Amino acid sequence: MRIDPYAESPGDAEEFVSPFAGLSTLTETAPLTDEQPGAEPEGSPFEGYSVTESPFGEHTDSEADAQSQEAIEFLEALYDEEFTDALEQLLDEGAARILADAQQWTVTPSEAEARESLQEWMAPLVTEWEHAIDAFASGLENADLHGLTEQELDELLDSLETPPALESEAFESFFGKLIRKAKSFIKRKVKQAVGFVKNPIKGVVNIAKSGLKAVKSGLQTIGKFVLGPILAKLKAAGRALLKGVVKKLLRPLAKVLPAAARPLVPILAKRLGIREADDESTDAEAGPDGESGTAADLAEAFDQQLLELFRADTGETAADEMTAEDMLEADSEEPEHDPVAELDDARARLAAQLSAYTDSADPIAEIEQFIPAVLAIRPLLKLGLKVTGARPKLINLIARPLAKLIKKMIGPQAARTIARAAGRDPSRLLARAVVDVGFTALGLETAGSEEQTIPGEALASAVEASVMRVLDELPESAMTDPLQVSAAVQRAFAESAAAYLPDLLLRADLPERESAEEGGFWVMMPRAARPRYRFRKYTRVFVVPIPRQVARAVPWNDGGTMETYLLDRGVDRWPVQAEIDLYETLPGTLPGHFTRDETLPAAEHPTGDEYQPLTAEAAGLLLREPALGRRRKVGNTPGAYRPVPGQRYFRVRVAGLRSRRGRRPRRLVIVRWDPSDQRMRIVIRMSERRARSLQARLQRAAPAGQRDLPAVLSALREIFLPRLHYRIARRLLRATVATDAVAAARLAGNIAAATSTGIATYLAQRGAQFAAAVADPADGVTLTVTFTGIQANPNQVPAPEVVATPGLS
Repeated sequence: MRIDPYAESPGDAEEFVSPFAGLSTLTETAPLTDEQPGAEPEGSPFEGYSVTESPFGEHTDSEADAQSQEAIEFLEALYDEEFTDALEQLLDEGAARILADAQQWTVTPSEAEARESLQEWMAPLVTEWEHAIDAFASGLENADLHGLTEQELDELLDSLETPPALESEAFESFFGKLIRKAKSFIKRKVKQAVGFVKNPIKGVVNIAKSGLKAVKSGLQTIGKFVLGPILAKLKAAGRALLKGVVKKLLRPLAKVLPAAARPLVPILAKRLGIREADDESTDAEAGPDGESGTAADLAEAFDQQLLELFRADTGETAADEMTAEDMLEADSEEPEHDPVAELDDARARLAAQLSAYTDSADPIAEIEQFIPAVLAIRPLLKLGLKVTGARPKLINLIARPLAKLIKKMIGPQAARTIARAAGRDPSRLLARAVVDVGFTALGLETAGSEEQTIPGEALASAVEASVMRVLDELPESAMTDPLQVSAAVQRAFAESAAAYLPDLLLRADLPERESAEEGGFWVMMPRAARPRYRFRKYTRVFVVPIPRQVARAVPWNDGGTMETYLLDRGVDRWPVQAEIDLYETLPGTLPGHFTRDETLPAAEHPTGDEYQPLTAEAAGLLLREPALGRRRKVGNTPGAYRPVPGQRYFRVRVAGLRSRRGRRPRRLVIVRWDPSDQRMRIVIRMSERRARSLQARLQRAAPAGQRDLPAVLSALREIFLPRLHYRIARRLLRATVATDAVAAARLAGNIAAATSTGIATYLAQRGAQFAAAVADPADGVTLTVTFTGIQANPNQVPAPEVVATPGLS
């Protein structure tokens, strides 16, 4: 007999209230409740800039602070939001690739096989990167760099750039942003080297900072002795970045780069108070400002490597560089265990155990064996519990009430009942022409092994979500209190059962039900990759009309709204009849995984940016079911995605629309900062459809022959004004232009107001240039507002320069 060390717990005598109506109700069709589930509180993703404590600490007059400031200026010169966007697009395509490969195998491919497939996919990008850097090195080796203006150096680098032979849109986008970052790095290194040679007295100090001791005989040797070794290391850094992408695709919860590869910047960041240099933080946890994400972390790690190259000893040889890269690769070796794969296996094992369970006792042991796999993806929590010795007790305190709550829903007979509930009426679960195909792909046919698989997975999902909700809700001090843990478990399981089990099994009066009308439940996908599932899909596809007013109220990740998205896709009348698919993340999910949905028609090839956060607000507006939405835990901008489990997304499909019509900007507004000239550029990008509609209002085609300038300005303000104040303020703080949040907010407000004024003046005086940009064959138009010489004084904002250029630059 097993002795329970926690038998004295008050939870032993507790009666837990089950959320289930009972299995007997399935002999007849259970009535659906009319009660509207309560919506979770939801904050707008477009909140205004709020005054907060400055993230920057006090500076001291020391050499260390001077070096820190130099590092900040260098990182700001390299920082590029679009590079992060391109990295996210690359990750999405890679995630789809790895799942597509897995779906072709009869057995789950090994990690080595998946890695080999990803490396083969990445090979053209690696090759083009190496060719491009070799071209820069060859062209700069004997160039006379003395006296070149910044524009002349730009022209020289542009002339050395070779067009890539890439067929993938994601590859082309990423490669272009990567080369732009490389050219920015080269320009700053050239400026540093020329400054040393022209002023060797000052260079004595610079040697200590940047290691420029390879310049032997004046200006003519800069390209050969300085840039040559540095470009070799730059090439290696690019390869390391692409290896990091592969690593992230294989193990999304792994750290981006080993600590040994980036020793300098975390120390600088801690000294400046930007953030704590904590190597225990993981990509499973959102950043403090909610804006950092997987792609953003990769981009930051790459910038850190470039900073180290900028400050490094340039006297090393190519052999030294290869040794350094070999060391980086060795340091980046993965640990023996993969927490996501272990959770996949543990989930499958629990599902099988619960479906086949015949013991009369509560399945406590089975759940206790499963919980550590959930804890393993929360390393900070796991470490804290291990230090305090509370881990075994917490596992038992969670497992005991969970086992009691699921007791009536386990075993072969219960599994068959759940399967009948799941497949009772497939036509209402999958409302599309290919019902039979979709129903089979979801595994909802109650024949063969699926009769056992789907019910067991549903129960395992409910247990997993319950554990995660308890860990999220309870403070660490309450995790050894039996009563608090039991209360949290009961509440968490009611919510989880309402999501992951068919409505027919639930009590009609259960307030946690997610749907007031016909509901579905969440099934793990893709079925062909089991047990390596990468997301869940809701079994009900919502067929709804979307009025224009609703579309205008639903925000889109590019900074616009659903209205602009649908207009760019070709919608020309309202309301539009649409099908809406719902998705939910698992640990390790990337948005690109959703594109491998097996239930979609074969002709559809969605991209990762089509999947939008399903907030309570969006679910209420589109589906009239706000409880299906979730409060987003990470940032709403491109590049901000982290693989946080339990996040929900939706995708809108409209029959008859072209899958793609021209390019749509991934981000409508970009804020760029150049520290060398204290220059800020606000880049506003418009799709071809939107640019032409604005141009039509600028033409003198009205009966009175007047241009509708107010309407054009209003339309442009709708693009750039949302969150512009907030984003400018964050950028000013990041660049230390203003170290006080209040001053940054005032300066940002004045810059945003000057942006609007500058565009209004431009439209009135130089509308013809905008018309010429629209007429150009390039897809889309970019409007750039440039402020040069920005200072900390909010009352001295320089006059902006506005220019329109063809294409989405």
